[in-house]
Amino acid sequence: MKTLIFFASPNKKGNTYNLVNKFIEGIGGEVDIVNVYDKKVSPCVDCKYCYTKEQCAIKDDMQEIYAKINDSDVIVIASPMYFSSVTAPMKAIIDRLQIYWSKKYIRKDRENLKNRKAVVLSTGGVYWINMFQPLEAVLKHAFAAMDAKDMEKVYAVNTDTMPVEKNEEKLKEAYELGVKIRKNLK
Repeated sequence: MKTLIFFASPNKKGNTYNLVNKFIEGIGGEVDIVNVYDKKVSPCVDCKYCYTKEQCAIKDDMQEIYAKINDSDVIVIASPMYFSSVTAPMKAIIDRLQIYWSKKYIRKDRENLKNRKAVVLSTGGVYWINMFQPLEAVLKHAFAAMDAKDMEKVYAVNTDTMPVEKNEEKLKEAYELGVKIRKNLK
């Protein structure tokens, strides 16, 4: 089982990092972490190149990321919530998933689709009712493009006053989600 984690936090040792580490402890196996802040990914320019090929015309770090997506069984997007969504570098990657969408809906190519597991690990400094709904709407479409289904999630809120490293309940939840997925995908 191969797990691909998109680590989309600029804070390399913060709240999102702590959730990710506990999840990794639980899931075990082969884990590949893409630190999105270290990648050079240009935004989609709607050139429609992917309408005829399963490729993107822009040659940047997305080429490596496409290969990692294609090789994964579990895809995790781990991001703090910024203005009701993922961070900007993660959003650029999501927009470049157009090659997968075009494959299915423009070229009608349904070969080699893979059933992957979708996971969201997200943090928010404060809390309000339904705060993760906009994030989930974006990620639902991103995961669908990557053939990742049955989105599981761990959300840690009020991290401004209760950092994840001190929140035993959320750390346990992230660990147990990893264990559950490992057992279910064997």
